[in-house]
Amino acid sequence: MNKMTQAALAALVLGACSAGAFADDAAKGGDNDRWQGCTDLGCSRDIPIKLTVPKKCTISDPKDLVLKTDASNVTSSYSVTTNTHYILNLTTANANTSNNTFVKNGSNTIDTVITTAKTSGSAGPAAPTWGNNNYAGMSVDNFTVTARTKVAVPATAAAGDYTDTYKIRVYY
Repeated sequence: MNKMTQAALAALVLGACSAGAFADDAAKGGDNDRWQGCTDLGCSRDIPIKLTVPKKCTISDPKDLVLKTDASNVTSSYSVTTNTHYILNLTTANANTSNNTFVKNGSNTIDTVITTAKTSGSAGPAAPTWGNNNYAGMSVDNFTVTARTKVAVPATAAAGDYTDTYKIRVYY
């Protein structure tokens, strides 16, 4: 009889525990969740699909512009590759966004003329100006930079290296 009582008690405890577990599932929505969205005609469920492509930009590595003393043109080119519209910001270290560009050696300066042309690519200015220029992007945009001294360098110009930096910045 003792064994029978133990078996009955065990069955009672297991039954109470499982009823409690089912009650907990019901309170959470548990097993009944699979029937949401069901009608007499059937059931349906949607699974969202998403892909995020981050914005990306690369600027090719242009060659240096080495000016000539006879005021003849020198050129360099670069490409901007983006997967979104962008702002191309052009400045020089010496003149920032001013059209009056120059190279300098200490306090000595020599005026220069620097122009940029977009040779192919997305919609936007064909002749970008100093400062901000808007482009449609999502392509490879090719640019050519032409530079020269404004006039031939006089024989009395101080000897030394005159420098400036053409700065290319891309913003989204």
